[in-house]
Amino acid sequence: MDMKETFGRLGLPKHSDAVYRTLEKRGGMLATDICTVAKLHRPAAYRALAALEARHFIFHEKKGKRKFYHAASPVLIANAFSKTSTEVAKRMAEKAVADEQYRQKEIRFLDGFKGIRAAFDDAISHSKRGETFYRYTSEKDLDAVNRYLSKDYRARRDQKKLERMVISNPISGKRKKPRLERFVKYIPEEASLFDQNIIQLIYGDRISLIDLNAERVLIIENKALADFQKVIFRQLYDKLPLP
Repeated sequence: MDMKETFGRLGLPKHSDAVYRTLEKRGGMLATDICTVAKLHRPAAYRALAALEARHFIFHEKKGKRKFYHAASPVLIANAFSKTSTEVAKRMAEKAVADEQYRQKEIRFLDGFKGIRAAFDDAISHSKRGETFYRYTSEKDLDAVNRYLSKDYRARRDQKKLERMVISNPISGKRKKPRLERFVKYIPEEASLFDQNIIQLIYGDRISLIDLNAERVLIIENKALADFQKVIFRQLYDKLPLP
């Protein structure tokens, strides 16, 4: 056993190993003698003695007014180290579980028709009343997308008075009817193809990516990422021409 490293891991003060080794070799000693033999200053030696005795790694006996210190069995130190190591391992395991639970909360994957419906519902549920949520949409079939929506989707959206800003492809964008709470611009046909059949929603502290081809959804809950995406959206939206 490396006594210095062991005592360090157990949180004992510096020089505790020198004090213990001195007592282990010499038997009962006065504090002043320990300072001399271990070549330690009195404050350092007394700090180590107090810490070692508190952990029962040493003990003292009184002869008159004088205290004679003795080293306890090294088995006590080994047991304490083993217990500490077990507790550390347990805490590390608990932290790993907590980290994994946090990751599962921060990043979620959904699949199929129900998964996409849940993604749209999530945008309503996690938006505060009167907020704006943002949508990039390159869907190929607007009617097919509308079938994913819950029956009360629009009612819940309107009840919360949510505004929407949309950047769409021309085919879908031209079909969206003007609304007071919805602002739509679309990528010009001559600029670039925008028909990947992907939807991105940005709302609250979340980003939702919906792959309509594979019916798969990725939801990321991260305020910094969501705010970053909102800034990019607004910059692009402001630069697009009016329909």
